[in-house]
Amino acid sequence: MSRDRDVVLSVQGLKKDFGKVHALKGIDLQLERPGVYGFLGPNGAGKTTTFKIISGLISASAGTVSICGSDIRTEKREALSNLGILFDSPAFYPYLTGKENLEVFAKWTGLDSGKEIDSLLDMVGLARALDRKTGEYSWGMKRRLGIASCLLGDPKLMILDEPTNGLDPAGIADIRRLLPQLAGDSDRVIMLSSHRMDEVDQICDHVTIINEGEIVASGDTEELSRPKAVVNIICGDSLKAASILGNIEGIESVDRTGRDRLSVLSPGMPAATINTLLVEAGIEVRQVMENRETLEEIFFRLTGEGKNEE
Repeated sequence: MSRDRDVVLSVQGLKKDFGKVHALKGIDLQLERPGVYGFLGPNGAGKTTTFKIISGLISASAGTVSICGSDIRTEKREALSNLGILFDSPAFYPYLTGKENLEVFAKWTGLDSGKEIDSLLDMVGLARALDRKTGEYSWGMKRRLGIASCLLGDPKLMILDEPTNGLDPAGIADIRRLLPQLAGDSDRVIMLSSHRMDEVDQICDHVTIINEGEIVASGDTEELSRPKAVVNIICGDSLKAASILGNIEGIESVDRTGRDRLSVLSPGMPAATINTLLVEAGIEVRQVMENRETLEEIFFRLTGEGKNEE
């Protein structure tokens, strides 16, 4: 198999059937390092099934998965040596300290932890709590300890299922700062699922949306979003600008929303063209803002979620 050093995860034609239920219908993914990748979809879309196949917990009905060039079926040990995974509810021995829990995990996986554990606990903000029993940890501290456990052995792929679930605002902010740092500083890929669209939009370089076992979109948010028809303009002479734009084919309506502001409904004309028309007419244009879909709107459009909600 060809081994591209930048491709950390390669998924090709992945299918999974549970009896007559087709949970995955042939999905393809290629994640290159470094980067934080969002994997989004409604409940039952196939996210957890995909994660379980990648981590070797269940077998695919068809298709291939390779991690750092190692096939999860034929080179499982080597593939999994480059994977750290955290599912929704991390479990620890409550009577052991955070450090002792990581030492146990390291022994299970055959790792020589050495000074690595102290460094990992410091990295995730638990240096002052390494000798406290995890039964005394808050939920946010347990999430950070779970991320530290994923980092044992310095894997090049981390899979995090709802990494900020149950955290307070401060804990969420900590994780949002931490994940891009973990990806960039160590040249790794982080793949995460989340129901927080604002979170994904802030920390992910790339987003893949899955629905009913099929990938319906993949790209960065700029690529996925499409312009809305409304363009907001701030200019020097909004009255003259409105008069000019009101006679242009492709512009449906022009509303003055302030002394120097316009709202233009232009489904057939991009904002750049409107800007050029105004500048050529001698109008000082201070700002042209083309409204785009939010990640949440993209998600709803592609998955049909929320259509029947009141």
